[in-house]
Amino acid sequence: MTKFKMICMAMALGLSLSAHAIDQDTDDRDYKPYPYMFIGLQGGVQSTLTDYNAFKLIRPTASVSFGRFFTPIVGARLHVNGLWNQGGIKDLNEKYDYKYATTDIDLMLNLTNMFGKKQNYLCNVILLGGMGLNYAWDNDDMIALKNAGKVSSMAWTYDNVSYNARVGVMFDFNVSKHWGINLEVAANSLSDKYNSKITYKDDWQITAQLGIAYKFGFRKNVKPAPVSVTPVADYSEQNRVETAVVSKPEPKQEEAKPEPKPEPKPVVVKEEALSETMFYAIRESDLDAKNTLEAVIAWGKKYPNKKISVSGYADKGTGNPTINRKYAQQRVDKVVALLKKGGIPASQIEAKAYGDTVQPFAENDQNRCVIIVGK
Repeated sequence: MTKFKMICMAMALGLSLSAHAIDQDTDDRDYKPYPYMFIGLQGGVQSTLTDYNAFKLIRPTASVSFGRFFTPIVGARLHVNGLWNQGGIKDLNEKYDYKYATTDIDLMLNLTNMFGKKQNYLCNVILLGGMGLNYAWDNDDMIALKNAGKVSSMAWTYDNVSYNARVGVMFDFNVSKHWGINLEVAANSLSDKYNSKITYKDDWQITAQLGIAYKFGFRKNVKPAPVSVTPVADYSEQNRVETAVVSKPEPKQEEAKPEPKPEPKPVVVKEEALSETMFYAIRESDLDAKNTLEAVIAWGKKYPNKKISVSGYADKGTGNPTINRKYAQQRVDKVVALLKKGGIPASQIEAKAYGDTVQPFAENDQNRCVIIVGK
């Protein structure tokens, strides 16, 4: 089985694990899973591909990284990798050791979040790609072979500096809020002569490492307070009307005036107000607010001459204007359909989707909502 097929099978396995992962709903947490920063340590093996058997050139390697995921999909890291390296000359059946250190800036794309509906999975498949520099030194073994006349001018005498282009895949497992375990496989392309051989094409180095990452810098998960409207009857104080009963005075005695009887206070009931807000998860348009809609339907039937305004929104923090307008319209359409199903005529409903052009709330995530107002 070729190395390419092995890498494809590993990616397929990771995608399968992600698809069936135990989803952790961020609404039950006191923090948001993104954005966050991380520090990582890794250890494993590497081998440089030449005409020599690559499995016989496997040597240990280690890495340290520092980075940040800016969104659930996009992140970046500074990654330093290095330790021992080894090359081989097939015709002489000789191997030679040297040391190296590679520093790369990598772009990280979370494929699981890119194609999934949620933001937090047990396993995430992350695509890596970046550029950097490779510094190699201590090429004494190869220089000795050259001085002995066994090889020609392939050996670099002084320290060697090369560019490094990287592509790879990482399987990142969320163990807890702050800790993760990862498996990373990467292919590194370096300039010719890095392995002391001139082939007029890039030299390749393959790394496979296990690691741990400490994650920090999470934001607090601010849960929107439920919005409810309680009908209030307004009782206004009315002026009392006093009546006096006047009788004709008798010749020698004046009749006392009776105490006025208070009239009952008239009750004035103010028209009930209607203002409801329903919040949604990211990329969601389904609604689970039966009691809220029943209250809206009851209000609409009580005031058939009043309008019910249904406005849909999406947050600017995710997606793009086209996608956000689509989700806002879907949310509005589903609410309007439920109101019609409950007996509210279409002529009584005013509906509009604003997408992310209007943000009614200061907190980004609260803007995934539908606001219903009676007019």
